[in-house]
Amino acid sequence: MLSIDLPQRDRIGVIYPHFRQHYGTPLSLLAARLLRDSVRPGDLVLIATGWLNRPYISHRIAESDGPTGAAALARAVQIGLGAVPVLLVEPELVPAMTAVVHAAGLSCLELDEAVAAGSPDVLLHPAAVIPHPVDPRAAGRLTTRLLETYPVGAFVAIEKGGANERGRVHMSQGRECTASVAPTTDLINGCRQRGIATIGIGDGGNEIGMGNAQGSLRQILPYGLDCGCGCGGGVVPAAETDVVVPATVSNWGGYGICAALAALLGQVEVMHDERTEHRMLQACARHGLIDGVTGFTEPTSDGLDEEVHLAVVALLRTLVGVGVDPSAWPQHATGTSP
Repeated sequence: MLSIDLPQRDRIGVIYPHFRQHYGTPLSLLAARLLRDSVRPGDLVLIATGWLNRPYISHRIAESDGPTGAAALARAVQIGLGAVPVLLVEPELVPAMTAVVHAAGLSCLELDEAVAAGSPDVLLHPAAVIPHPVDPRAAGRLTTRLLETYPVGAFVAIEKGGANERGRVHMSQGRECTASVAPTTDLINGCRQRGIATIGIGDGGNEIGMGNAQGSLRQILPYGLDCGCGCGGGVVPAAETDVVVPATVSNWGGYGICAALAALLGQVEVMHDERTEHRMLQACARHGLIDGVTGFTEPTSDGLDEEVHLAVVALLRTLVGVGVDPSAWPQHATGTSP
């Protein structure tokens, strides 16, 4: 459902089958299993998102695709796994991301406060939103602090640009944007060296995780080999994650993982509802996040109306059992229904 090309971008029909064949199993389920098996109560789950969508105009312009999926994942791992979600965004995006996380129902605290509030005897649902510096040295210091100070159970990147083999980050159509994107390669490598689970979610082929399968997506994706900016590295990131979840809209990839985790845990409340989705999209618009396709600060994402996103959430909740009464169906039905 989450790989139907509703916006008609002609990307997901290439990307999803490529990785589905590579892994040989449903990708959102694979990611949810990885989270379930890797994260313990009190662990940090690092969630990187945020895309400064028009950096050549202003670093205050960012898009709504990514933040709501990140907030939904933060909610899911906190409720379902007892984790402490820590969202990493560029400094300019901290206020907007904080608002979206609040809209998801979590309390945004300072990092050490969120860790302290993660105790099961505290009636609170904590999260932290912290600035992820674009300066490589400062980002490296943050990586060291997080990985050496706290128990980290998983790292998830959703709609987050990754550097290609030449160290450059690109928009999906080849425009370079390295200077405005917080570098994540050292963080991913540090997690993988420590055996920490890593997941990438994206929709265009230029996001973290799309370099999986030895970067084979480069051979089949437009701008995969030649981004056109002159660096000669293409738009596909070089770093690999343990799992990648492509979706029509990156937010939906996050929602798919939430739904699969809800099903695995037998906790339907891990998947957020339509009211929460409405609040998150409204928070995006109020704080100036744009629809990356239309350019409007409306409660939409990737050119699709709010009603479409609400419908996707409703269908995912139905898939995990909300509003379904299986006792209404014969347990051993034979033949056809009347």
